[in-house]
Amino acid sequence: MRLLLGGMIAAGLVLLFGRHAPAAPSADIWARCGSSLLALALALLLALCIGVFVGLRARQMGPRMERFIALLGRALACVPVVALVWGFIGGWIGRLGWPVESLMPAQFPDGQDSRQVLLAHVLWEFLAPALILALPLCGEMIHAVIMSGSSVLDLDFSLRARGVPKASRLWLHHLSQLRPLLRVRLQSLCLIAPVYLIIIEDALHFMGWGGWMAHSLRTGDAPGIALGFASAGAMLALLCTCLHLLPGRLKSAGGSVATLAWQPWLLWALGLLALLPSSVIAWIILWMAVLLSGCAGWHQAWNRIEANLPVDAARVCGATDSMIWRNHIAFVLFRMLTAWLCTVLAHTLLGMAAACALLPRLIDALSAPLAKIYRPLATASAQSAMQTLADPTALIQSGACIALAALCLIQVSRIVQPRLS
Repeated sequence: MRLLLGGMIAAGLVLLFGRHAPAAPSADIWARCGSSLLALALALLLALCIGVFVGLRARQMGPRMERFIALLGRALACVPVVALVWGFIGGWIGRLGWPVESLMPAQFPDGQDSRQVLLAHVLWEFLAPALILALPLCGEMIHAVIMSGSSVLDLDFSLRARGVPKASRLWLHHLSQLRPLLRVRLQSLCLIAPVYLIIIEDALHFMGWGGWMAHSLRTGDAPGIALGFASAGAMLALLCTCLHLLPGRLKSAGGSVATLAWQPWLLWALGLLALLPSSVIAWIILWMAVLLSGCAGWHQAWNRIEANLPVDAARVCGATDSMIWRNHIAFVLFRMLTAWLCTVLAHTLLGMAAACALLPRLIDALSAPLAKIYRPLATASAQSAMQTLADPTALIQSGACIALAALCLIQVSRIVQPRLS
C-alpha cells in the first residue's frame, strides 16, 4: 500500500506542478509494464538463487573466504549498471557476434520456423535484460546472505550434537533462519531495480516500461513521467506483495520514518531532474533522495545502539548528563553519522552515474574532474553509442573509478559504524 499510494501521490504532484494536462495512457503501456515486470521478476529470482548458493558455499569455505566473497559481491553491486549493459553489448555482439533479439536478432534458415525457434526468440528477448539486471542484484544478495548469516542465531554446535548432517545444518536450518532477512532484502532491492531496468531496457531497445520511461525522461514529458511513476508503484506493490507471501517474518518498522523510506526515491529523483533545468540543485536533490531512502534503516540501527549504551550505569556511578553525553553518546553518535554519510555518498555516486546515463545534460553542472569521469557514461545518442562500442576503454575506466570510490566509501562506513552487543 505504501508503494501504490506513493506512486499515485508522486504522479499527482508531477501533473500538478508540471502544468501539463493529464495524457491518456498509450495503448501499449500495460503490455510494456507486463514485459518489464516479467524481466524484473526473472532478475530477482536469478539473484536470489545465485546469491543463496554462492553465499552458503562461501560459509562452508571458512570465515576468510566468506569475507572475501562478500567483498566481491559488494564490488559487483557497486559497478554502474550503464557500464555493465554496454560492456555486455560490446562483448556479446561486438566481439562474439552473438544475437540479442531486441538489437541484433538471431538469423535462422528459412525452413526453421518451428515453434521451438519462436519460443527461443521470445525467451532470449526477456532473458537478456533479466541477466544483466541480475548482476548488480546478485552482488547485493551474495553480500546479504554472508553478512546476514553472522547476525542469526548460530545453531551449528547444538545441531551437530544432535547428529544432524552438515548439509542439513546449512541448507535447511541455517537457510530457514535467513529467509525473513532475504525476503526483506529482496523487497528493498525492488526499490532501486526499476532505475537499473530503465538504463538496461534503453540500451537494449527492449520494448518494456523502462524503455518508454527513458524516452519520457529525456523529453521531459510530465504526463509520461507521471504515468511512469503510477505504473512503477503498481508493479513494485505487486512484486513486494508476492514476496511477502514467503515464510518468515521480522518485526516491521512503523511510523512516518519507515513510510518515507519505503519508497523508490531514486526513481522519483530522476523524474524531478528531468523536469528541472540543469544546475547544482539537481545533484542536491539526488543526494536528498538517497538520504531519505536509507533513513529508516539507520534510524533503527541507532535505536538499537542507543539502547545498549551504558547510560544508566554511568548515572549510578555519579556521572552528570554532560559527562554522559560527552563520554558515551557524542562519540558513538559521531561515528554513526560518519558511517551514514559515507554510505549515502557512495550510493549518490552510483545514482549520479544513472542520472548521467539517462540525462547527459546534467553533466554540465558537475565540476571538471567529475564531468571527465561521468561523461563516458552518457551514451544517449547513436553517435556516442557507436563511439563507446568502437572504443570501450573510457567507459570501462569510468565505471571502474566510480565502483572503486563507492566500494571504498562503503568499506569505510562498515569500519566506522559502531557495533555494540
